[in-house]
Amino acid sequence: MSFKATVDAICPKGCEPIEAQVWSFVRGDKDENLRDRLLVGELNMVLCEECKTHFSPDATVVYLDARVELLAFAFPKSYEKEIDKWRAKMKDDYKQMREALDSDLPVDLEPMCLFGLDALTDLLREEDSLEDEVMVAEHYCSELSLPVVKIARGFARERHLPRIVPVQGKKEFSREEAKKGVTALLKANDRLVAFKRWLDFCDSDEPDPPRGKA
Repeated sequence: MSFKATVDAICPKGCEPIEAQVWSFVRGDKDENLRDRLLVGELNMVLCEECKTHFSPDATVVYLDARVELLAFAFPKSYEKEIDKWRAKMKDDYKQMREALDSDLPVDLEPMCLFGLDALTDLLREEDSLEDEVMVAEHYCSELSLPVVKIARGFARERHLPRIVPVQGKKEFSREEAKKGVTALLKANDRLVAFKRWLDFCDSDEPDPPRGKA
């Protein structure tokens, strides 16, 4: 479940600090309302009692969605100047989280380190945009009898790639067959712009992607 923490919220207009409760751990897979509030930029907004300004106080938000194998630590933007320190903090906190939520966490889940709540919002918006394309692509691949290979979500997310790739021939990834499959898909629907990144990936020196879960 999601839970809150109490922080000292400092108004950007220099008013007296106030004590505010903010969400510090959000289960996107269990609290769709909180995920929606993140997407529209409303999560953790507080009202300054003195000047009546709405603002988002500096607070770390840990976001978990086990369905899509996503765990992100969104530290305040101001912490970015000490990035190594906070990455180490994330790793320590993740070990403790493993002990508390082991049954809820995929075995190979790697946390992401972000700075600023906006970075988390942007990530979720990109996830939704990619997923929209995946749903359309699956329909076209079925119509075109193109096999689809599922890619490990973390690998695809890090490279801003869709989590599936169409291939020609056997349902196995190879760069040559993936380029043929993606080309066929884009010929049928050239608006699937995210899939064009697979063509660039296939021409790169990146390692072959690991398979995703069925």
